[in-house]
Amino acid sequence: MTDAETSTPEAPTPATPKPTREMERRWGKDVIEPGFTFIPSVLLRGQARLRIDAVELAVLVHLIDHWWQSSEMPFPSKRRLAERLMVSEKTIQRAMARLETEGLVKRIARHYPGGGQTSNYYDLSPLVERLRPIAKDMTKARAEAKATVRSAERPGGRRRKVVTP
Repeated sequence: MTDAETSTPEAPTPATPKPTREMERRWGKDVIEPGFTFIPSVLLRGQARLRIDAVELAVLVHLIDHWWQSSEMPFPSKRRLAERLMVSEKTIQRAMARLETEGLVKRIARHYPGGGQTSNYYDLSPLVERLRPIAKDMTKARAEAKATVRSAERPGGRRRKVVTP
């Protein structure tokens, strides 16, 4: 037997790794691995227009963290939310009542099959609808600001001449 016949074949060279996702580059894979939640900037930037305080915003963020499927409403318990936010269950109840009064969340009672109530479902579709006009205003303001900057950058504020061949 020759050396070529008895040696183990070399392992194939691994392919060039795929580029890591931006979130992994920003936060690190070990931080992203357990999961992450997408929060639209319009929710954070539009907080004053929604008339909600910091606790109510934090409750919304945690409800969104539990909203895994668009077709399934989240249903974390008040106790879980209170533990995560380091506040009392009564504070969570007040925040939920206020979010409902502001028309951002709809609480729907959820019951065990044998009777008795368990944690509520929280319908966030009213929040999404309330964010739409804010998002529209923000998009419009960004476009207007961009046009203003473009105009200011041109000599005399004039439009660029287009030369046709």
